[in-house]
Amino acid sequence: MKVVSMKSDTEQSINLNKAQSLILGECMPLPQEQIALAESLNRFPAASLLALEPLPGYNQSLRDGYAIGKPELGDRRELGNRFQVIDEVAAGDTRKLALRQGEAIRIMTGGLVPAQCMAVIPQEFCEVADDRLEVPTRFFGKKKLFIHTKGSELAKGRVIAAKGAAIRPEQQILLAGVGYATVSVVRKPRVSFFCTGSELVTGSEVKPAGKKYSANNHLLHGLINFVGAELLQQKTVKDNPEAVADILAEMSQSKCDIIVSTGGMGPGKFDLIEDAFARVGGRVVYRSLLLRPGKSTLFGMLGNTLFFGLPGPPPAVYLLFNELIRPAILALQGAKRCRPQELRAHLTEDLHLPRRGLPRLKSGLVQVVDGMCQVRPVNRVEPSNCHIYCSAARRLLRKGEKVTIHLLEPSSFG
Repeated sequence: MKVVSMKSDTEQSINLNKAQSLILGECMPLPQEQIALAESLNRFPAASLLALEPLPGYNQSLRDGYAIGKPELGDRRELGNRFQVIDEVAAGDTRKLALRQGEAIRIMTGGLVPAQCMAVIPQEFCEVADDRLEVPTRFFGKKKLFIHTKGSELAKGRVIAAKGAAIRPEQQILLAGVGYATVSVVRKPRVSFFCTGSELVTGSEVKPAGKKYSANNHLLHGLINFVGAELLQQKTVKDNPEAVADILAEMSQSKCDIIVSTGGMGPGKFDLIEDAFARVGGRVVYRSLLLRPGKSTLFGMLGNTLFFGLPGPPPAVYLLFNELIRPAILALQGAKRCRPQELRAHLTEDLHLPRRGLPRLKSGLVQVVDGMCQVRPVNRVEPSNCHIYCSAARRLLRKGEKVTIHLLEPSSFG
């Protein structure tokens, strides 16, 4: 029985911004899981993580020196500068000591400051003989000197890691400091992909004339892991409608959240992916982009699973992964900021485009030079850290022009 094509839904291509909005509109945050704090880097909290206690949790000494009580008054009511050393506190000492007037306690960095302590005087400013301490009087007017007071860094209940933003190393430090051993985060999205092409072989196979190695197998494997998703399955399938439908059905039943295909989307092959997608009950959200590369791109839903049908050329797969799939992976984890970050940068050389007609994204290298954001196109063997957005109406972008760029990751240039 012939499968009816879904092309009657709409033939109109949509722009990149609209495509991203439609994709994000289909993304619902995944369930949460509990993981060790040590494993939480770049994971997204299921709820904002609050300080469980103040930080620091006690008044602690910032220097090796002496904790002093109130100075004694002399005969003429002047402040004395001599104290009796009565004890010693090392870091980790939990005794709750107190100072009386004219007393001092030797204390180490991180030590618990005694009650009634006026200040900690660094040892290099002190003179000690026979447990008698002498300190300069200039320190007396500065209360809590060299004391890291309880809660001065974080108050109990303050947000350390907000929901919707990935946990960073600085936040891990604070979370550990207030007592977190585990944290509740959104589960990683599970992704499966398959590459279509009767001409494709893997690196472990013999490659006769007429065949070519599948670069997308390696590319998508790396990208999925790099952006913080979990790879479930990767397959290579021939240009056969039944085989494609079978692999789609198999992957949709494997509890994955995203399925990606490459190839089978160009002129003459478009029905291969779309018809197979229809055969297994897929719902097309859009089927064409006003963008090069990526005009022949399909996005739809297979039950609750997001499906991306990408073209075959690996450079196009790399670009579209950053523009379409990475935002979905972030949105499924509850990220508030999902789309690639946009900046304006000055071109450092002319950028020639092959023709007008559709907006185009070109791989580029962005750097900050003398405080100015500069970008240039890269050649085929150079690594890139951004994509340069090129208007549909232009054939030439000139050196010195300001252009819009999409960063591959927020910290990928400097």
